[in-house]
Amino acid sequence: MIMRALAIGAVAGALVVGGTAVAHAVTTSTKLSNGTLSFTAVDGSAVNGDSSVFFASTAYKKTGGSTVSVRLEMITKDGRFGSGDAYKSVSAGQNVITQWGGISKSYYASDCKATGSMWATGSVYYTPTVHFC
Repeated sequence: MIMRALAIGAVAGALVVGGTAVAHAVTTSTKLSNGTLSFTAVDGSAVNGDSSVFFASTAYKKTGGSTVSVRLEMITKDGRFGSGDAYKSVSAGQNVITQWGGISKSYYASDCKATGSMWATGSVYYTPTVHFC
């Protein structure tokens, strides 16, 4: 699948697009023993006026423990998005993020719901699901 690239990221619970925080972003998180997994999504109408798309990011802030390799994903009822087979190495005090921009709601998230997930050391962790439109 080909998706249009746009710089986005989760900063202090807000989705940032092109350097500007988006007011209608929905963020959820899961506290883990060595960090926090968070997921942020926002309807495109709040970003660029295009209500047919959405923007999202999954992030992991590692606060302790040894270095691990993680793969961050987003799951919708219509698809699973990741960074290919790429795992990112993360140590205590570091943050990693995977971002998606301009994704078709009707094709990939027809119910306007999405969940963040992380594969790490043979386990999978999830955030609560968000409803973003």
